[in-house]
Amino acid sequence: MNTSTVDLTVSQLNTDGYFKTNIYSCLDSDGRRCFKENSDFFKKMGADPDIRREIELSRTDPQARRQKTGGKPFEITHRDYLKRALTLQDAAFIKFYLNDYFTEVAQQFLGVDNPYLFNVLPWMHCGVPGQTREHSQNWHRDREDYKLLKIFVYYSDVGKLNGPLEYVPRSFCGGDFHGIYKGRGGYWDYTSSPANTGHPLNQEEVKACNDTYVSFTGKAGDIILSNNSGFHRGGFVQEGVRIMTHALYIAPTAELINNGYFSSFNYDPSGVNYIDFASEDFQKLTHKQKHFKQL
Repeated sequence: MNTSTVDLTVSQLNTDGYFKTNIYSCLDSDGRRCFKENSDFFKKMGADPDIRREIELSRTDPQARRQKTGGKPFEITHRDYLKRALTLQDAAFIKFYLNDYFTEVAQQFLGVDNPYLFNVLPWMHCGVPGQTREHSQNWHRDREDYKLLKIFVYYSDVGKLNGPLEYVPRSFCGGDFHGIYKGRGGYWDYTSSPANTGHPLNQEEVKACNDTYVSFTGKAGDIILSNNSGFHRGGFVQEGVRIMTHALYIAPTAELINNGYFSSFNYDPSGVNYIDFASEDFQKLTHKQKHFKQL
């Protein structure tokens, strides 16, 4: 691992809240092999008759799919394909995010030896004609903790109309956000209600988001790392299908660990992720890779 690449990533994360790179600039051969294996998974997923029907339903009857999915008609996940949680046997999605580059960035950025990995999710986002932004397509901050690391990887080319991730520099908790956040310090200072909805507090914040955001158009293989306690949005696909994955690293003191939401990597074993920690697949991971999986 090139330590200067990790240092550069962490420096920009701390300053601006994001860092963009690609698999060829920061990952070793094993990381690139995992990316190829995951790309093959997406090809099979995209050709699956059930997934083709879900894509068509999203485009022709988004309300029906909204009711079916509980709120996001534009989002098709591994659960729609596998009918279960993602495991170590499903391509190399989980192992990919245990690459040395990601784990070392997570350790340095979060300032702990034992950050934990959650929510390894493969997605397809498809265009829904005539729809306006909803849910995560609007400005919001993630609520896992005051400081967190989200890692997004594109598996398709993403242009302006394919729903690129958009991020507002320096809007993360503790950032200056053009002076708007002066005097704020605690976790709850950045929420819009005791329920911690994560939406902008007022029109001043909305305007600052609209005026200063960075749009991450890019190519398959691009990687965006971000402190998603800052405002961001994505997935508003106006044409085509956006294919991507993401994962979350948080410190062991994170709010959602403290309140019991994340009980372990397997906090939602029926639909998100599941690892049998006694399995041969888990035992094949390196000691370092195992280190980030169990609370």
